[in-house]
Amino acid sequence: MYTILHLEQSGFIKKLVKNILLENGFNCISVDTADEAYETLHNLNGEVDLIITSLLLEDTSIEQFMKTINGSDVNRNIPVFVVTGNELENTKKRILNLGVSDYITKNNLGEELLKHIKYIVKEDELLTCLKEAKIACIDDSHFDRAIMKDILTKYDIKNVDFYSSGKDLTEYNKRYDLYLVDIVLENEFGKNIIIRLRRDNINSSIIITSSLTNTKTVASMLNAGANDYIRKPLQEDIFMAKLKSNMRTYALMKQLKK
Repeated sequence: MYTILHLEQSGFIKKLVKNILLENGFNCISVDTADEAYETLHNLNGEVDLIITSLLLEDTSIEQFMKTINGSDVNRNIPVFVVTGNELENTKKRILNLGVSDYITKNNLGEELLKHIKYIVKEDELLTCLKEAKIACIDDSHFDRAIMKDILTKYDIKNVDFYSSGKDLTEYNKRYDLYLVDIVLENEFGKNIIIRLRRDNINSSIIITSSLTNTKTVASMLNAGANDYIRKPLQEDIFMAKLKSNMRTYALMKQLKK
């Protein structure tokens, strides 16, 4: 069951949120303080799927709370929603810049909360699709391949084959749902690989990876058939968000086959 940790001092808000979540099939754990939240996260050890917190906390600041969450290897990837009655734009920017996933005002709290939670649940479904999909990584840098492998393994994405060249990929003659292609390979140009992959894999997602930032070069790759671009050095959050985003086509095709 999807488990949500709710940090809130107001008994009324806490009861309202818990009832809404339980009625919609979610497991809700309510706590009053940040210390109780930390203890719950420690005890559940990775089993919390979402954190909902008030902007004003009893025993710490929202800044310190987010710093603690983001500094934990176990909890740093848990989405965090902040609920507040403050609709000021500068407050919203400050909170979002802390790394929270969403900012929800108390106006129409129930409706807004469910809408945002369902979006997060959908993101989890895309991660499940990533675990099922066949993925190929074409990169001649052992270092970059190792980084990709570490990130993917962290999210239990194991159905991945790594190639050091487009030639190796061609020789194995396997089809994949998602391709990660470096633009510049030794004795090869990524654009030629992309053109060939798009011709032979019309429904696959192709993502280019490169440290190159020239907009004309990137546009040329996208025009050749790539779906997206990820800049190196890879940042885990952006890398995973891009992969999940490009799984929507895969998820749609899978749904149509049912």
